[in-house]
Amino acid sequence: MKNSKKIFSILLALIMALSISLTGCKASKKPSPTRYTPTTPRTTPAPSPGMTTPAPSRVPTTPTPTTPAPTTPTPAKKPVPQSVRAAKIASNVAKLPEVNKATVVISGNTAIVGIDMKASVQGTHETQVKKKVEKTVRDTDKGIKNVSVTSDPDLYTRINNIAKGIAAGRPLSEFTKQITEILKRITPSA
Repeated sequence: MKNSKKIFSILLALIMALSISLTGCKASKKPSPTRYTPTTPRTTPAPSPGMTTPAPSRVPTTPTPTTPAPTTPTPAKKPVPQSVRAAKIASNVAKLPEVNKATVVISGNTAIVGIDMKASVQGTHETQVKKKVEKTVRDTDKGIKNVSVTSDPDLYTRINNIAKGIAAGRPLSEFTKQITEILKRITPSA
């Protein structure tokens, strides 16, 4: 009996040691991370006429993930050709009641304007018309800083020829000398 108790206790110790070693040496299993599953928002039917609506429940909701919309680059503005700008200015100046027709050449931020005035415009009234033309030019094109206006028929013809050449595709540099001469005749002190 003593022997059987001894064997039994050794066997029990051996089983315990074996079970401890098997369970104790095993890596502990970590809980798997919970996956995010979006919940669909609950909708409640619209109340029938005469029914009172219950207060909204204060159940926290998880925001649904949103992917940012792809951004498309805005196209860069193409610069407006000077001949188009000049034509727009000439058109607006020609709308003035004292002006028959107008022609414009733009050089940098300077507009050279030739106008053909109506026969009734003379003397001091001519100066007022030129000021109106300057204001119209600046209102039409904000990029213009200097405006030179002439009603001389010869200068009008020269400005018109330059404007036609530029509109036909000839470079402005081809007319630099003529533009300088015209500006000197319009404003001799310049």
